Amino acid sequence: MSVSNIKDLKIAFYASYSQGVLLMFIVSTFFVYTPVLLDKLYISETQFAFGITLFGIFNIVTNQLVTRFIIPRIGTTNCLIIARLTYAFIPFFIYISSTYYFFILFQSLWGIAMGFQAPSVFTQVAIIESKTNKILNPIFKSSFSVGSIIGAFIASVCFGNEVDPKLLFFLIGVFVFVSTLTMYIYGLSKKYDYVDKSPKFSLPSITVFLFAFVNTMFFASIGIILNWSSLWFITDLSGPLFLAGFIILFFNLGEISSNLIGSFMIKKFSEKIVGPFFGMTGAIILFLSVLSQNIYFVFFGIIMFGFLTSNMGPIVIRQSILHSKVSVPATISHVSSIGFSGLIFGPAIVGYSAQQYGLTFNMYSLCITFFLISILMLTVMNKTKEK
Repeated sequence: MSVSNIKDLKIAFYASYSQGVLLMFIVSTFFVYTPVLLDKLYISETQFAFGITLFGIFNIVTNQLVTRFIIPRIGTTNCLIIARLTYAFIPFFIYISSTYYFFILFQSLWGIAMGFQAPSVFTQVAIIESKTNKILNPIFKSSFSVGSIIGAFIASVCFGNEVDPKLLFFLIGVFVFVSTLTMYIYGLSKKYDYVDKSPKFSLPSITVFLFAFVNTMFFASIGIILNWSSLWFITDLSGPLFLAGFIILFFNLGEISSNLIGSFMIKKFSEKIVGPFFGMTGAIILFLSVLSQNIYFVFFGIIMFGFLTSNMGPIVIRQSILHSKVSVPATISHVSSIGFSGLIFGPAIVGYSAQQYGLTFNMYSLCITFFLISILMLTVMNKTKEK
């Protein structure tokens, strides 16, 4: 491959990276303000969870449609442009509408936007990985952490200083909307993009389905932390308001530091160690920190949990592509759509059970579930190695 082509792919990777940063910047900021939104709309955790459920349903349906019919015809870059333009002002519209019905509507629209983004951006990274022969998925995964850290920090500062969320989300919306130009200019060129004018319907193999299920639980855990950790920190741990977003910030600090050295760790220790074994260790540490009910131990536990689990998602994608017999977009569609269903039931289950059992109970459940899903991931990887 020529130097010019490698440069193009490198720039395209940065553009894909920015897509992850900006999405999680918005998501993290939005969820730090969850306590404000619940009070503003006069809704319960269960009603909030219903909005998250609709988000997930529309995401999965759109994901499948985009993969089958839209990506092959207009390319992944155009799909990412559509996604960014769609979700830029959604939090702003939720806050200015001030009604639960509009909250439901915009959560559904957000799910559609994510249905455009998820398969497109993961396909781009897989294409760039294959053409450059580099391990880029862990590095790309760090984009989510970078965006979450920025969002959590800004939201915490604004939250503590009682900044009007309508003003905050309007300014964020303008920034994200205008930034779409960078994707148009520097996004992956069509000459590298996936093209298939006659895409065929396919079902995931048993192996891919099991990896996708691991991905589901991984996203469920992330969704629970992003959606409920700030509220848990304030209500159950009696933490101060100005530190509400810091639990998300510390989680993502752990993730980003791990993702940035993910390629090195995989080469040094293997995907099996960096994936399921690290995952089990992270679950144990977080469980012990929650047991302490001390905010400083919780901060330590959450940063270690982020560090030790952050490369499980990228490894699942790499393993799925390696053991799949269908195209890369189709494989990623299976893994991402099934995986993103975790964003439906994970935070939703917490919302439905929080009023009866409390958020601390759900944090314990998160740790136990993550430990078990790490064991499943290890089992699947051992079986695929045998074959």
